[in-house]
Amino acid sequence: MSTTNIVVPAHALHPAVTHGPTRRVLSTAGLPARHDLIRFRPLAESRVVPVPELLSEGADPGRLHPHIAELLLIGHLRCEGDDAQGVVLDGATGRVFSMDLFEDEPALIEVVPLAPSLGSLCRFLACADDFRCLGGRFTTLAGRTGPGVVAEASSLLTSVFTDEDWGDDGWGGAGPPSTWDHALPAFWRIVALIRPLALVAGPGSGLRLDLPPDLLDTEFGAQEMVRTAPAGLPVALAHEPTRRFLTETGLPKVESMFALWRDSSLFRTLAESGAGETGPEGRTGMPGPGTGAPGSAGDGIDERLPPDANHLVCLGGLIHDLEVLIDGRTGLVSHRFYGEDTTTPLNADISTLAFTLWMYSQEQRLNDEHDFTRDFHDQLADAMTEALASVDPVACLPSAGEDDYRYWPEVFHDEAGGVL
Repeated sequence: MSTTNIVVPAHALHPAVTHGPTRRVLSTAGLPARHDLIRFRPLAESRVVPVPELLSEGADPGRLHPHIAELLLIGHLRCEGDDAQGVVLDGATGRVFSMDLFEDEPALIEVVPLAPSLGSLCRFLACADDFRCLGGRFTTLAGRTGPGVVAEASSLLTSVFTDEDWGDDGWGGAGPPSTWDHALPAFWRIVALIRPLALVAGPGSGLRLDLPPDLLDTEFGAQEMVRTAPAGLPVALAHEPTRRFLTETGLPKVESMFALWRDSSLFRTLAESGAGETGPEGRTGMPGPGTGAPGSAGDGIDERLPPDANHLVCLGGLIHDLEVLIDGRTGLVSHRFYGEDTTTPLNADISTLAFTLWMYSQEQRLNDEHDFTRDFHDQLADAMTEALASVDPVACLPSAGEDDYRYWPEVFHDEAGGVL
């Protein structure tokens, strides 16, 4: 969110900025000096740069697409608080694009439509700020939760972006908006469809979240939910809100990022599991560590256990060779590498773990339709992390050290790992 703007005096504007309305925005209202989505550092440092000047020495600017060769770098999209793709301006038409820069391969450089004008871009950013604090047109959402509220928020956000006049001209190789696969560029669809997912659940009693009735049943299928009778829960799981969740709401047995153990390992304490004959490779229900997992039964290595193993209840596994545990005293959900004697917080409790699984399932379906990761994987990961962090104070805390592996932000941002 920005409280000050970058204003460029008319006499200092780059000569390639000939579009009247664009010149007025830059020299009067200006652009946000600080924003979580976009930073306009080149403007702030009075060094707007034509794209050809961004190429490496020896790269042939003649290989640039003619339209791209005329664009000006004015800022960058943000990812994890740092600069990512460039934000470029067509000084003749006022159109704004994002750009992946290949300094050595100018022929590979492409641009993606971002906003019809700088004025529109400023309104989009202000809208994103209003949504974060549920202000402005989003005040009607405050205090309300549920799938219907998520849909309403997405509709409101989408309308802000689509109500602008995108026009048909000036979009270079992207062609007129009437020919686009979607009415909006993916960058704004991520804002409109992913960030509102955090509104599905409100504060809980005893747990962080109160998930709507049948939310998980609807998402995963009632037949795919696992609920456990109270008698099936161990004495070590003394945290009553967690016990109620597991008996009344349950968790999906659908295997995606996480899967429940589906054998005798489920709900055993880590001490019991480590002392018994069941090693990770014997546990069904998870495409997990396999027979080569360090510390697994039969590999000749004595498994090391955390000092509080008697209080840690085995729940399931994550796809990256990690075991998921619940602290039976507090309900904290943590993970550990097999055979290691340390644990790291994963989610604040069972309700936010369930929310994370639901959000991930939603994202996978949305990405199949919208192909967010084609151009904006980093921004999608940021949106997923922000949505989770807004409901879970544990899952997305900054790492406190080399061994403090915060799972969800890491895997969301791991583009090569293909989680998103």
